[in-house]
Amino acid sequence: MSRYTNVILAIGVLAAAAVVYEMKHDAERSAEHVAALQRQIQEERSQLQLLRAEWSLLNDPSRLQRLVERYNEHLQLQPLSVEQITRIEDVPVRPVQLEPINSNVTLGGYAGTSPTVR
Repeated sequence: MSRYTNVILAIGVLAAAAVVYEMKHDAERSAEHVAALQRQIQEERSQLQLLRAEWSLLNDPSRLQRLVERYNEHLQLQPLSVEQITRIEDVPVRPVQLEPINSNVTLGGYAGTSPTVR
């Protein structure tokens, strides 16, 4: 009987060792994945920092002024007047006149009542 017990315990120990090895291997793969993600995040942060620096360089007012002076004849830019600035609420909504298929009646405004339009 002790022989069978020893064999069963040995098989149990081997199974437990296999499970522990698999868990260790999974943990290592997870750690490698986390490290790869951290490297990717760091690379993207560096790229963002570079893009922000480039954006600030491209939007430098003195650079933009030089470009306006250089290409003013081609662009024909005018100063912005106060009347051109408004709120979005002040812009009127333009309705679209839609005609239903096989009918002469317009739907009048914002899509009307018929679900089929052309």
